[in-house]
Amino acid sequence: MQIVVGTAGHIDHGKTALVKALTGTDTDRLAEEKARGMTIDLGFAYLDQSITIIDVPGHEKFIRNMVAGVSTIHIALLVIAADDGIMPQTKEHLHILKLLGVKQGIIALTKTDLADDHDWIDLVELEIQDLVADTFLKDAPIVRTSIETGEGIETLKQAILTQSKNIETVLDRGFFHLPVDRVFSKKGFGSVVTGTVLSGKTKIGSDLEIIPGNQKAKVRGIQTHGTETSSVKMGDRAAINLAGTDLNELYRGTVIADPYWVNSTKKLIAHVTLIEDTRWKLKNRQRVHLHLGTAEVVARAVMQDPLEAGQSGNALFYLEKPIAALMDERFIIRSLSPMETIGGCVVLDSNPIPIRKELKLWTTSLQESPSERFKQFVSQYWKSPKSLGNWARHFQTTESQVKNWIKSEEIKNEKGFLFTSEKRDESMEYIREVLTQFHKDNPYKKSLSQDRLKDATHFSTNWLSYILDYMGDELINVEGGFALKSHSVVLSDSDASLAKILEDSVKQAGYGILNSKELSSENPKITLEILYILKGEGKIIEVGRGLWIHGDVLDKLKDDLCLFFTANPQLNVSDFKTITNTTRKSAIPLLEYCDKHGLTERVGNSRIKGENCG
Repeated sequence: MQIVVGTAGHIDHGKTALVKALTGTDTDRLAEEKARGMTIDLGFAYLDQSITIIDVPGHEKFIRNMVAGVSTIHIALLVIAADDGIMPQTKEHLHILKLLGVKQGIIALTKTDLADDHDWIDLVELEIQDLVADTFLKDAPIVRTSIETGEGIETLKQAILTQSKNIETVLDRGFFHLPVDRVFSKKGFGSVVTGTVLSGKTKIGSDLEIIPGNQKAKVRGIQTHGTETSSVKMGDRAAINLAGTDLNELYRGTVIADPYWVNSTKKLIAHVTLIEDTRWKLKNRQRVHLHLGTAEVVARAVMQDPLEAGQSGNALFYLEKPIAALMDERFIIRSLSPMETIGGCVVLDSNPIPIRKELKLWTTSLQESPSERFKQFVSQYWKSPKSLGNWARHFQTTESQVKNWIKSEEIKNEKGFLFTSEKRDESMEYIREVLTQFHKDNPYKKSLSQDRLKDATHFSTNWLSYILDYMGDELINVEGGFALKSHSVVLSDSDASLAKILEDSVKQAGYGILNSKELSSENPKITLEILYILKGEGKIIEVGRGLWIHGDVLDKLKDDLCLFFTANPQLNVSDFKTITNTTRKSAIPLLEYCDKHGLTERVGNSRIKGENCG
C-alpha cells in the first residue's frame, strides 16, 4: 500500500521548500507558481517507492485545491514557520484535516534559522501544543527544521517513515474508486488523469466509468511513481491513460470508478458539524461551497433548525451541478462570501429518493452510525426489499460489511432479500387489512387475485409472494386468488331469494342465453356477485363474458350434440340453430363455448364431433 503524506499550513511557511528538501523534487510545477512564489495547485513528490507527498496551497484563495489534496491523505504534515508562528491558514487547514477525518500527523517547525532566539521557538512550540491539544495531532512530534542548515530534515524523514508503518487500515469499499485531481492530454496517448486510488484496484484493459455522466472509458495505460505498471490498487498514486474519452468529460472533481457503483447526484443528505470557532451559522436555504473529494460545487442547505458554532445536525444539500458522492464520504463546507471553512460533513444518503413530503422527515431521522442507518434504509424500502448484493452497491461497500450490519442490527436475510421482523409483521397486517376490506366490500366474492393484491399493497412481486407464503396458515388459495380463512360466503335471506330468481330466469331462458344486464336487478353489483356464486356452485355457466346458461340446459345441449353426430359427420350454424331453436345471437357464443370445451371442433365454416362429445 502506498502512503500519501499531505502538507498543510499558512502561505509562505516553507511547505514546498520542505518537500524539496525531503525528496529533491520541486513541486511548484506551474510557471505562475514559480513567478508568484506560492503554490497554487497540487504538487506531487515521492519520498520513496511507497510514500507520496502532496504539496497543497496555503493561500486562502486556493484552499479549494488544498481540500482536494487532503481528501486523499493518510498522514498530515502541518508546517508552521518559526518566525511567524500560528497564522490564519494554519488554523483553517487544521480544521479541514480534522473534519476530513485525518488520523495521523507530524508538525514541522520550519525556518528555525530565521529565529535566533531559542526562547521564541520554545514559545511557538507551546502555542502549537495548545492549538492541537484537542485534535488528532495532540501527541504528534514537533520537528524543528531549516532547509538552509539542514536541521531536522533527516529527523522529519524518519518520523514520516515511522508513522507510515502504523497507518490504520481503511476499509476497502470493494470497487475501484479514484477522485481525479489532475487532467492533461499527452500527444499520442490522449487523456490522462491522476489521483489517489481510494478503494479497489484496476488494470490495463479494464472498463471504467467517468462520473458525473457515467461515461464509459477503457484503461489504456497506467503509471505510478513515474513508472509504467499493469495495475494499481487502493492507496496507490496513479496516472491513468483513458481510451475513448474527451478531455471535456474529465476535470478535477470527476471520479473514475468501476461501472455501476457510483452515480451522479444533485442532492445529498449529510450530517453537518460546524467548527467550534466559526463566526458563521448554517441556516435553512443558505448557499455554501461544498468540497467533496476533489470536487467543488455550490449547494443550498435545507434544514429544520439553524446550526451555530460547535453544533451538529442533518441537512439536505441541493447542488448546482452534479457530482459523484459516496455513502459515508467526508466533505467540507465553506461560506459563500467571504469564503471561510465553517464545517465538516459526512454523507448519509448520496442520492435521496423519497417523495418530497417524506424528504424532510427522512433527512432529520437518518442516523450517523452506518449500521443503524443501514437498518433505516432496509426498513424504508420494505415494500420492495433488496438483496444483500444490491444493498452493498447501494451503500458502496463490501458484502462482508453488509453481513456485519445484518448481524449487529438483527436483520433477516431470507429468500434472497433483506428485511426486518417488524416490517414483515407490518406487511402481513397490511395484507390482512386489504383482504378484510375486500371481503367487506365484496361479501360474495371468494378471493382477490394476486395481481389485485399487488396493486393494492404496492409490494414487489417477490415480496408479495414471500408474505403470502409466510401467511399460509391464515389464507386460502381459491379460484386463483387469496382469501382469509375466516371468510365464508353466506347469502342473506333477501340475496338467497334473489339467487333463486336469477337461477330460475337463466333456466327458463333455455338456449336463449342471457347477459348480465338482462338479469340485472336494482343492484347490478350484487346481481353479478350472486351470478358468480351460482357459477361456483355449478348451477349456471358463463359461456362468454357476461353470458349465462343454466347447467341443466348445457347438459341437454351436450346430449343433443352427441345424438346429432351419430347420424351426421358435420354440423353447420344452421344445424345448430335448429337443434337449439335460437337466433344467431345466442348460437355463435354457444358454438364457441362448445369449440373451447371439446364438444365440437371447428373445420372451416363447419364443426365436427369434439373429443369430449361422448
